[in-house]
Amino acid sequence: MKYEILLFDADNTVLDFDKAEEQALKQAFADCNLYYDENVLTVYRRNNIKQWQLFEQGIITDKSEVLSSRFAETFKELNLEISSGKTADLYEKYLHSGFYVINNAETVLKQLQSLKCKLYLVSNGVLSIQNSRMKGSGMDKYFIKRFVSEEVGCPKPNKVYFDYCFRNIENFDKSKTLIIGDSLTSDIQGGINAEIDTCWYNPKHLANNSAILPTYEIDNLEKLISIVNSK
Repeated sequence: MKYEILLFDADNTVLDFDKAEEQALKQAFADCNLYYDENVLTVYRRNNIKQWQLFEQGIITDKSEVLSSRFAETFKELNLEISSGKTADLYEKYLHSGFYVINNAETVLKQLQSLKCKLYLVSNGVLSIQNSRMKGSGMDKYFIKRFVSEEVGCPKPNKVYFDYCFRNIENFDKSKTLIIGDSLTSDIQGGINAEIDTCWYNPKHLANNSAILPTYEIDNLEKLISIVNSK
């Protein structure tokens, strides 16, 4: 077996964050009597991605700034003159209950466990939300440990983040380790920085116009089985 230690990103790799995000945002806007449509979601997602990328790059060092700025920027762009604070708080509340799971994720995790793989979760998400969603979805039982950047002290793709993870994995072997995630800038670049093999989960067949080159690319988690089992 080629890989024995598997590091899984959480959002949009194991858990369906897109669905949880949309439902939480829609409910938060409804509670605040704000108009909601697809454009609201598009604007919010663009600002959310921008803030998280700044966090990954170390330009923003306080995660709470990410959580507030993404809504402040969205409200400014949508010309909403009320405070964004209440909506942001409600969104966080509803996101805690976003228990949606990626297609085939549980089946694949079960198969990997049967192969005696050691599974770990690596996430930049908000600690309380990740813990709630992993437990509520039932996915927590497949992972030996969860490494969330809030506890580690820095985010993916920082090498320091991965050094921390590696120190806390029993019988760690870099040559037997693979990271699986949907983000080129966070998961794949992180794996490259940490000098481990990488697998880009890309179900939407997005174009890779960057210089970040994964070891593998898959559009279905079931394809992991043959990668892990390869010689």
